[in-house]
Amino acid sequence: MSKDKILRAAMEVFSENGYHRASMDEIALRAQVAKGTLYYNFPSKSQLFKTMVKEGFEDIMQRTQADLNTPLPIKEQILRIIRHHLDLFLESRHFSHIVFNELSNGIEQDVLEELKELRREHLRFLASILEESKCENFIHPDVDTNLAAASVIGTLESTCNYYLSHPNEYSRDDLERFVFNIITKGMFISIE
Repeated sequence: MSKDKILRAAMEVFSENGYHRASMDEIALRAQVAKGTLYYNFPSKSQLFKTMVKEGFEDIMQRTQADLNTPLPIKEQILRIIRHHLDLFLESRHFSHIVFNELSNGIEQDVLEELKELRREHLRFLASILEESKCENFIHPDVDTNLAAASVIGTLESTCNYYLSHPNEYSRDDLERFVFNIITKGMFISIE
């Protein structure tokens, strides 16, 4: 239970103050735990940051994988991928702020490398879904599925980042339709 409280508090503090200005003291205070408890669970600020970001990305991969373990038409697979990403970024504004603003902001190199590997793993997962669709002749044969996966994630992240800065301009459904159309119009032969 303390670990979850610490992670929630850390997300707020890192989002509000940035990685470098965030302090373990403030995180302990906000989580309402003793500093000893904080350091017992997370020996350093970089470990805490890495764990927090890693759990966010793992959550989205697990939710997406669980959803896609059942046979679904490609249209529904793409919609679910979009929904899970939008859920993650729009429901957790603090996490979104960290992903959009802090992941390359002078973080320790070993932590940054681990987080980059996690992102690469996520891209490989999406590329495998797209590759399967390509084998089933849903995607144009000349589409590079690795680049397509990176484009999907980039589109989702950019769209969410824009939306969070302009929340009254679009609805959640508008975002979902926009991203779905951008993704499918360029890659797919037919999604009916």
